[in-house]
Amino acid sequence: MTSPTGRTNMDFGMPYLLEMQSIEECCALAKELGLDFVELNAGFPACLVETLDPAELYRLGLKYGVYFTLHIEEEFNPFAFNTTIRNAWLKSCRHALSIAVALKMPIVNMHFPRGDYITLPDRRVCMYECYAEAFHAGVVAFRQMCEEALAGTATCISIENTNGWKTHERHAIEYLLASPVFGLTMDLGHSHGVEDADEPFFRQHEEKLIHMHGHDAVGKKHHLPLGDGEIDLAGRFAWAKRCGARVVLETKTIEALRLSISRLPKFLV
Repeated sequence: MTSPTGRTNMDFGMPYLLEMQSIEECCALAKELGLDFVELNAGFPACLVETLDPAELYRLGLKYGVYFTLHIEEEFNPFAFNTTIRNAWLKSCRHALSIAVALKMPIVNMHFPRGDYITLPDRRVCMYECYAEAFHAGVVAFRQMCEEALAGTATCISIENTNGWKTHERHAIEYLLASPVFGLTMDLGHSHGVEDADEPFFRQHEEKLIHMHGHDAVGKKHHLPLGDGEIDLAGRFAWAKRCGARVVLETKTIEALRLSISRLPKFLV
């Protein structure tokens, strides 16, 4: 079956946009554009985890024929050395996962936190790399919490690339990926901005690629409409389709989203 966007057998969605005044407004636009889902962003006041109402989201999903994914706050850090801060983040994440499970969301997306850096005269030192044992303990506890929260469900936590993962981060992510409740999100612009430094990691763990943030980029300038940049979008979307990954058309304005959807068919093979 072919959708209004000219695609087949692949789910595309939109992010919550700054121009939107409500989740319902986003859902209405997604329906108008023939999209399958809306990715809520917990960094926006309308999408705060503490105020999301599963019953209302279920109603909106039925009304507009869409489903939801959730992007946890970008500053989310379940590995913080300060236990009060770490426990607060874990509590918030547990709440987010309970909402995701209630709504049968397939994906809860997160950035992998970098932690603090100390600047020395000759180099910058990552605290998580320096204090590896404490960092690993936080990673273990986070995986255990997620496994308990998502046991017996189809919801996964998907880890998004940002500025190029360091070696200690890749090792930690591999530990998380050994659990069935974790997957990978490939952000095309983030990858392009670091000359695709993480692509070998994605290729190595291709079976874990379950989500994609699709947009164009020129150098480090991201979130451009499809076709306005340098990325091999046809190749990336073919990869997503082969892996069964869904794609968020992650432009940042309604105008750019409309333009991307109008161009989408030519990038689908």
